[in-house]
Amino acid sequence: MQLSERDQALLDGAEGEAAQQAMSALVQLGEAYDAPDMVDIGYAHVHAGMALYKGDVELIEATAQQGARMVVPASTNIANADMGDWQGIGAPETLGRLQQRAEAAHRRMGSATSFTCTPYWAGHWPTWNMHIASIESGVTVFANSVLGARSNRDGYFAVYAGMTGRYPRFGLHLDRNRQPTHRVAVSAQPRGTAEFTALGYAVGTAVGSGVPLIQGIRRRPSLDELDALGVGMATSGGVAMFILPGVTPPFGEDADAPGLPEIEIAEAEIAGVFDTFCTGGETGFDLVHLGCPHASFEEMKYYADLLTGRRVAPGVELWITTSRAVRQMARDAGLLAPLLAAGARVVTDTCPISCHFACTCSPDPALGVTPPTLRTILVDSAKQAHYVRDMIQCPTLFTTSELAVESAVTGRFVPRSRRNG
Repeated sequence: MQLSERDQALLDGAEGEAAQQAMSALVQLGEAYDAPDMVDIGYAHVHAGMALYKGDVELIEATAQQGARMVVPASTNIANADMGDWQGIGAPETLGRLQQRAEAAHRRMGSATSFTCTPYWAGHWPTWNMHIASIESGVTVFANSVLGARSNRDGYFAVYAGMTGRYPRFGLHLDRNRQPTHRVAVSAQPRGTAEFTALGYAVGTAVGSGVPLIQGIRRRPSLDELDALGVGMATSGGVAMFILPGVTPPFGEDADAPGLPEIEIAEAEIAGVFDTFCTGGETGFDLVHLGCPHASFEEMKYYADLLTGRRVAPGVELWITTSRAVRQMARDAGLLAPLLAAGARVVTDTCPISCHFACTCSPDPALGVTPPTLRTILVDSAKQAHYVRDMIQCPTLFTTSELAVESAVTGRFVPRSRRNG
């Protein structure tokens, strides 16, 4: 792999031990994927340091103590506790305090302590043709498909990219890999983020890690619906980019690619995703969760409209998860008051699958984290449903946002009924 003078200088330790180790890891990554050289990145969405994984916070702290600094704008991904209110979500103080140590380390490194899976709603909006690095699959697919930036599904290497401003040129950083591999004809006409996550989940199941060209959606989806579409694909498959004509830069309305494998997604496939994740009882659910991925300001407005003048049923807990930035915007706009008055809890930094509910983590026993036994979690996102099943290992119920609120208020599950497009 061809290295620039600065790449080599970093590798030789010219900018310190932390940057040297970061560049060494990126060189190994590039060599593994036969990258010809490296590109400059303009932004990184990086690992938070997860308190539920033994030694993970200490790794971030050690990196900061070595003198690591982010040389491009960097946001932090979702964490394992609401660092402003871990008590409110029932997490032990030991977990919250440990997670705060990761926050302090990121401040030393110059990361924006956003702790969200939707940093674009918090102001981190990479532009067309910008190379970026992201640990979060939802950020990757949104950046590639909606913003026209260039990113792979990077894992911890996003931290190293943020520290050096460099990344190996392979995968979706190359034009030849940003071409469609499947044609997906959508005969259903989804509405709302829940149905778009289900559509995305069906597409991801069908195409795996391909790049689907999606045709047949008769209106331009909203930004929230596009976000939901992408995270659904990234959850069930390895999709890191989709092409939606008229949306995905630089493809126009006439985007086409003859000879591709063809897949049809009809209403039956979308209904099937909802049905698959309806395994819990219609009453007795412990938690209703909205905001996966983390809610945008527009979604917060919608939730406030749905809940104004209403009250969550006794025995039901309603979480709305979002970023710190969006929560503050919602507060400033007067949206928190009706949500809190209704009995909802607005949670930042984390979500059910990333907090102390998870049964698939390996925390330090000294933290005293014991996942609670949950009967059922009701959600409005195929992504959350998938990971609740896998990580919390409890039954789920999946419906639309409107019907999730109705379920929370009545205490009885209101399913999404099958409908024609």
